[in-house]
Amino acid sequence: MNLSQKLFQSAGLVFPMIAIVAALISANFINPYLAFVATSWLIFGLLGLSLDIVWGRGGFLSLGQTAFYGLGGYCGGVVAINMAPVLGNTLIWSLPAGALFGAIIAAALGYIIFYARMGELQSTILSYTFTILLWSVTQSFKLDVGDAVIGGDNGLSNIPGVVIGFGDEASSLGPNAAFATVILAVAAIYFLTRWLMRSTFGRIVDCIRIDAEKTELLGYDVRKHQTMNFAFSGAIAGLAGALFSLWSNFINPSIFSVQEALLIPIYVLVGGLGTLAGPFIGAIAIGALSFFLGGGAVGGQTTLILGVVLILLVLFLQNGILGSVKIFWKRHLPDPNDAAKNTGAVKIDADVLEGILKDAAQQAGPAKNLSTNKAFKQFGGVIPVNEVSREFSPGLPYSLIGPNGAGKSSFLKTCVGMYKPEKGLVKLGSDDITKTPIFSRVKKGMGVKNQKPQVFGDLTVADNLWTAAYARTKDNTRALEVSTKILNMLGLEEQSKVEASALSHGQQQWLDIGMVLCLAPRVVLLDEPAAGMTKEETRELSKLVRVLAKHTTVVVVEHDMEFVRTLDGHVTVLHQGKVFAEGDIATLRSDDRVLDIYLGRREHV
Repeated sequence: MNLSQKLFQSAGLVFPMIAIVAALISANFINPYLAFVATSWLIFGLLGLSLDIVWGRGGFLSLGQTAFYGLGGYCGGVVAINMAPVLGNTLIWSLPAGALFGAIIAAALGYIIFYARMGELQSTILSYTFTILLWSVTQSFKLDVGDAVIGGDNGLSNIPGVVIGFGDEASSLGPNAAFATVILAVAAIYFLTRWLMRSTFGRIVDCIRIDAEKTELLGYDVRKHQTMNFAFSGAIAGLAGALFSLWSNFINPSIFSVQEALLIPIYVLVGGLGTLAGPFIGAIAIGALSFFLGGGAVGGQTTLILGVVLILLVLFLQNGILGSVKIFWKRHLPDPNDAAKNTGAVKIDADVLEGILKDAAQQAGPAKNLSTNKAFKQFGGVIPVNEVSREFSPGLPYSLIGPNGAGKSSFLKTCVGMYKPEKGLVKLGSDDITKTPIFSRVKKGMGVKNQKPQVFGDLTVADNLWTAAYARTKDNTRALEVSTKILNMLGLEEQSKVEASALSHGQQQWLDIGMVLCLAPRVVLLDEPAAGMTKEETRELSKLVRVLAKHTTVVVVEHDMEFVRTLDGHVTVLHQGKVFAEGDIATLRSDDRVLDIYLGRREHV
């Protein structure tokens, strides 16, 4: 790895540190008024960071960040007014109070949004409505809290400034010293956030953004992680609000206004969505433009020029300032995805696979039966699953076949929990899982591969497998051991650093199957796994399924009859949502009734 690659990987650490040092040095000699104004840019950048966490990394556009910001500001201001006469220092109580209050409110709102499984648009509208509701309520809200007086439209005044000393004699810092103090506070929050987003928690949040369904199919509680991430973003917004109240010595309901709510996404987009440091760049860029154009040198057209500049940034730097720099830099580095071009056909080593499955059985327990009892699923007038009763056991592969629309995939999704049956039971071993969430079914031993390959395209092949293995092991080292075994078994060692999106369709199918194997499932459900594979790959897949069936319960939905024949297992024909025929593939191929429904002839259609 050359110097450019190392610097690129550590850019999120090195360049912010350089910027922080430069800002601290400048705080000693810049004009006090500029220091005062620049402090607000950092606070707005911190608020932008709270949105980048939930939007750039979590994939949810929240217009409620100013709600948590304002509530944190009010809470921090109240605490500062009451505690400053006692302790002097306004930071050690008001900042944690603002962060805690913001986190609690965000967690409550997030619980409503995520556990109700709202759509993206509905969730964004709800967060925006919450902010507008607060703006309306605080206009007339009046309350005395100790020495603090919240006066409705008059807001909360007499908030002490930034005080770091202790005792009655402690006084507020001047603009330059306050600027330096806020720099340090913002830097601490940035590096804490960067550490969290680079941790396992951050990786799961990224996976949810890329494919929430796949993340849950790996056994992660998606809604819990979304709520926790939203609560963390609320904590940062609340802390930023507390800093704002100390900086301005005053706060009123305008902090919840529409203008404030819509400015935050602009900071994030201008700086670079998902970059964490981008919101600070955006807030500083917009703040500086407003400040330096506000002197009248442009004939009072500050708003017009600022608007034009922002439009140009969005049009020509669609990934924001930092995002565009990152793309430009990557063009001059060796492309790790070139290794995807050299991928050969996958060769399954049956002995290695046997060893992996035996280890999995020792850790996850014996294989389990999967059964349904009169499972029924209806969509309006369409009944894709019509009282299907089946039991699948380990020992040999089970195949579900039938014409398009027969209900094969719908039946599989009913077993997985993606569809909730109106009637009937689904059991995994002795457990009734009819109403069990998907992630809990996976934890109980179910592994699922859907029709289309579901991989996390922004992550490398190795990271995809590690993320799946960690869902089961909850141990970094053990997850690496498991994922490495699967990686080697699939023959993808040379492609370990390749982004999954760069793989071919067939290779993504194999990676998806590998992720399922990392879970050590006791029941494996495969929906058209051979789709997009070459004949050679299909033969290897047949070998894998037959070995799997010796150690687990395997159910395959497939259209490729030759592939089904090579499995040499039990075959069930579905038609119009019902079990139509069963037996081995040779017998079913000679059954005129089965030929009728496939060819669309006679009375069985």
